[in-house]
Amino acid sequence: MWRVRLDELEGLSAAQAAARTSKLWGLLSVEEQRKANAFRAAEHRREYVLSHAALRSVLGRSLGISPALLEIATEAGSKPRLSPTKDETQGSTDLRFNLSHTRGAALIGVAQGRELGVDIEWQRPMDDLEAMAQSVMSERELKRWTALAAEDRFRAFYKVWTYKESYLKAIGLGLFHSPREVTVPVSTDLLKGDEGDSSRIPGLIQGRDEQAVWQVRDVPVWEGYSASVCWEYAAATRLIVKDLDILGMDGD
Repeated sequence: MWRVRLDELEGLSAAQAAARTSKLWGLLSVEEQRKANAFRAAEHRREYVLSHAALRSVLGRSLGISPALLEIATEAGSKPRLSPTKDETQGSTDLRFNLSHTRGAALIGVAQGRELGVDIEWQRPMDDLEAMAQSVMSERELKRWTALAAEDRFRAFYKVWTYKESYLKAIGLGLFHSPREVTVPVSTDLLKGDEGDSSRIPGLIQGRDEQAVWQVRDVPVWEGYSASVCWEYAAATRLIVKDLDILGMDGD
């Protein structure tokens, strides 16, 4: 797992930030550049560029090749995957990955030989929290959520939300599936627990095909954010969390 702050350029001058963004722009594919240009807001465009350049940097390090040479297949309705290329290094590994970015931050997950999904959310204030919970939670989840004290419900909402999103992304459905049709394994204690404690509590989800089993866990991130990772379950899984510095990221 790689945690990335996308707001690190705010400490630079306008010229320095523009130069840094321009350098990372060169790592993106033509299709990624097209998608970046489709954003009207400069902030959203910059965060797209930085998060996708960060993903390429992580994958390039993992494979030992230049990030700009990576070929990522992004077929409609399918999860992004590495495409086999003339470079045997990229084509010979069963590396899976997933990216999520939100206001000011991104999360990248990489796994060897198993599917995974990640989600990170900025905890934006909501006046309609209860209505939002009713619109995305299953009946079982909503019952546990409403049993919480009022002061615990805000953070607990985002915990459930990121669990659901990471699971749906892991199985390749993402926004193509109603979140209410998925029940994630959350107890009342888990919902109101501290991030450090709850991240050690395993949550297993039975797959839609009744064969696969998935594990979902919190990822410790910054105050004001919630994040989780979901992966194909295996008892010997080792989860490593690192930070990627946008300012020190290699543009080669």
